[in-house]
Amino acid sequence: MQIDPISPAGGAVVTGIDLKTDLSPENANSIRNAFLEYGVIAIRDQNMEADDQIKFCNAMGGIAVRGKPANQRANDGDSAYNGAVHIVTNLTEDGKPLGSFGDGEVWFHHDGSFQEIPYAATVLYGISVTSTGGETAFANMFMAFDRLSDEMKKQIEELKGLNIYDYASTGRVALDQDISNINHWVHPLVIRHPDTGRRALYVSPLMTARVEGIPAAESDALLNELFTFQDDEEIIFEHKWEAGDLVMMDNRSITHARRNFPAGEPRMLRRTMVEGVPLEADDIAI
Repeated sequence: MQIDPISPAGGAVVTGIDLKTDLSPENANSIRNAFLEYGVIAIRDQNMEADDQIKFCNAMGGIAVRGKPANQRANDGDSAYNGAVHIVTNLTEDGKPLGSFGDGEVWFHHDGSFQEIPYAATVLYGISVTSTGGETAFANMFMAFDRLSDEMKKQIEELKGLNIYDYASTGRVALDQDISNINHWVHPLVIRHPDTGRRALYVSPLMTARVEGIPAAESDALLNELFTFQDDEEIIFEHKWEAGDLVMMDNRSITHARRNFPAGEPRMLRRTMVEGVPLEADDIAI
């Protein structure tokens, strides 16, 4: 097994292993260590069924069930796995989607930040990929935090953000409505990674809608300033998909986004999640 870094911002490509036959405890530990070091790992040239992907997630810490309510999953391709498997695709059959998140760009976000206990990791397997576009972009949120001024770190150290997501949309949720039936949760703006102890900025343009405890205008201005991480090329790296890629990303230290791609070309990824733990913050030593 060989592990090669992608960029100074993070990520690594793993080759020389067949996860269906070579997922020994030793190899699983090496993969997990690389995941924690690089934030994202892309394991090339795999041939995995859903059961294989679930087995991999269990080896990485435990398979998680997605937060989408069961009565809204009819077209997501996960009914046989009770919410543990989710198909991301633009394909349809008889006019009905075969999965979700069909076409187009998706803004930076942490998967599951709108839940009490977000996922530790997202695992995606490439089944069909487009000839161009559709890359997954990643932002290193350890670096995003480190690059904040001391003044900003002090300003946000005790603040929390409302994270919200509506499964009926792929866009940002407006707060001028009743959100009681929309998935949402409050988390610290800065978290301490439960495995590495490093601090990470925990906000995203797609899902962080408001800073708690301050006026709306002040919240908007603060979030807009924090969201500038998505324009910082020094903390962003990308994965260009090939069929057979298995990509695992750290949902505590990484936000991810989808680049646009030709709507007429089929794209299908299989998504599973690794169980997480509650996110916590602590005093920030400046």
